[in-house]
Amino acid sequence: MSVSDAPAAVDEARLWRRHMSLAEIGATAKGGVDRQALSEEEARARALLAEWASELGYAVSVDGISNLFIRREGTDPALAPVLTGSHIDSQPTGGKFDGAYGVLAGIEALQALDEAGIETARPIETVAWLNEEGSRFAPGMMGSEAFAGLRPFDEIAAVADRGGTSVADDLPRAFAATPGAERRGIGFPVAAFVEAHIEQGPALERAGIPIGVVTGIQGVRRMRVRVTGEEAHAGTTPKSARRDALWEAARMVDALQRRIHRDDEHRFTVGMMEIRPNVPSVVAAEVLFSIDIRHPDSDTLARLEAEVDGICRNSLVACDVETWTIAQAPSIWFDDGVVDTIESAAVDLELGNMRLFSGAGHDARQLSFVCPTGMIFVPCEKGISHNEAENASPADLADGARVLAETLVRLANG
Repeated sequence: MSVSDAPAAVDEARLWRRHMSLAEIGATAKGGVDRQALSEEEARARALLAEWASELGYAVSVDGISNLFIRREGTDPALAPVLTGSHIDSQPTGGKFDGAYGVLAGIEALQALDEAGIETARPIETVAWLNEEGSRFAPGMMGSEAFAGLRPFDEIAAVADRGGTSVADDLPRAFAATPGAERRGIGFPVAAFVEAHIEQGPALERAGIPIGVVTGIQGVRRMRVRVTGEEAHAGTTPKSARRDALWEAARMVDALQRRIHRDDEHRFTVGMMEIRPNVPSVVAAEVLFSIDIRHPDSDTLARLEAEVDGICRNSLVACDVETWTIAQAPSIWFDDGVVDTIESAAVDLELGNMRLFSGAGHDARQLSFVCPTGMIFVPCEKGISHNEAENASPADLADGARVLAETLVRLANG
């Protein structure tokens, strides 16, 4: 298949400038980004995206959960659009490229189509999904889950952050950031979805290959464990009389790590721990900690989840424990047609590529339940992500945008 003129119109320097401009919003002292969902920083980022879209002549709209859409019209507006995009929220100590790359690559691809004078039958829309990260409001993927009908709006709106502010409380801030945007309902027919993203792993960099053709996303179980003990004086209470929630929680984490994280295919993480009363001279009365388990095989994942409660109870000495699951997702495989289209675009552009499975979750998972879906990965330095040191090269970002632009042309005219 011949390559369109769109990839040649992708401007590496322009794409990089937009990354650096967006990264100024919520910038951290160590060079990263703190731009959490529905925060003032994310609202400013939304306004900047809308400003760029308006300058390019694109229509901007938001749905009822505040997903932001930037639309390049097709010759037949009645056709279902092809979507691309990702998210602009970050972890508290996040990087410049996680999520943001997919949104900015989408805008760059639309502009490249304009500059190449390419018309598409289907409209193409770039979307910034709400709260992919889940760092402020847990669990994440809220915008894409609402769009795909996987979680009810009322359930999402009721979720509160640690300070007690709910999603519903802060949605008006998101809407106010784009006052000229058209309001639309949540969910509509989509012809296909393609998400460009940094790999967040080392495979592409180690192989010296610029393009990852993603075949699917491994499953995940997100759980919580609450260990309940009793407050006691640190200096006067002997070990035999203690109900030390922190010590017993530590026993549980160690046992879980040894039992579940047996090899590189099994992924186990405890990333959050809350201790009460959390003062130096008092034995901890309560510990709440998170569990994140991932595995490519859904049956294995379910078995590992089922083992958690027993492992924790076998670690008890004098405390009580409660375990529960807050979110779960099976491993999924992307649409063969979209995967093949991405791969053929990379081959025709003479860009080295390899197929790989995603270890991280992405909004593309949710979209896969409502339309043909695929992902494009580009390398990130040392595979580092969810970290202020996260980095990617301008050339790799541009190559990914070239593959994205060509893929969108083929899908929107196919």
